[in-house]
Amino acid sequence: MPLFQIINFIIILIVLVILARYVWGMIFDKNYQPVEWQHSDKLGLISRELLRHEKRYADKVRFFNWWFQIERIRKEKIPGAFAELGVYKGDSAAIIHLMDPDRKFYLFDTFSGFPEKDLREETGEAASYTSGNFADTNIEKVRYSINGNDNIIFCPGYFPDTIRDLGNEVFSFVNMDADLYNPTKAGLEFFYPRLSPGGVIVIHDYNYKWEGIRRAVDEFAESIPESLIPVADMEGSVMIVKSVGG
Repeated sequence: MPLFQIINFIIILIVLVILARYVWGMIFDKNYQPVEWQHSDKLGLISRELLRHEKRYADKVRFFNWWFQIERIRKEKIPGAFAELGVYKGDSAAIIHLMDPDRKFYLFDTFSGFPEKDLREETGEAASYTSGNFADTNIEKVRYSINGNDNIIFCPGYFPDTIRDLGNEVFSFVNMDADLYNPTKAGLEFFYPRLSPGGVIVIHDYNYKWEGIRRAVDEFAESIPESLIPVADMEGSVMIVKSVGG
């Protein structure tokens, strides 16, 4: 056998071994599961559907941060609906809904990609985006993917135009994954005043690649008494937990 074929065979074998170890770890390794999650699982407090999502979801830190925050909100009886700004195909929305299916849950997205007017001033990673990015979705696909109950409320269209009838709503948990400056800024300006004390806003992609998001969050953070709380998930999230006097 020629030398280059032997080398190729060894490389392929190494890749297969690494892949097999990764898949095995995702399915069977429990080291990444917090002890509170394991305890709740033993007590039968976690649904089978949520257990399946946990096994499949790659960013464990992000997943369990959602879970811990929602568990805290439930235990402290913090009032308010849930919301997500930036839904795409509904992967995160399905998980959040399963963590507290009794909460009203508003889903904000164009469900047709980025509006051109929000892309014009973007820098960093988002500067390469077009209106075709994240356009491969629609409400019916997301509805089917989430497979939720009547508490799921779709709010399709341009944000913040889609909030006109929600001025009196109160929120306890908001997940923001809007990618761009304009919707992130508008989301913080809308949700924060309507956030219950003890409620939380989680903003995803707070890192050097997403300059618009960092700028929107940093600008808004200067106007509130709370400090940003970093989350060590894969793409970098920050949280705002509203204080009693916020």
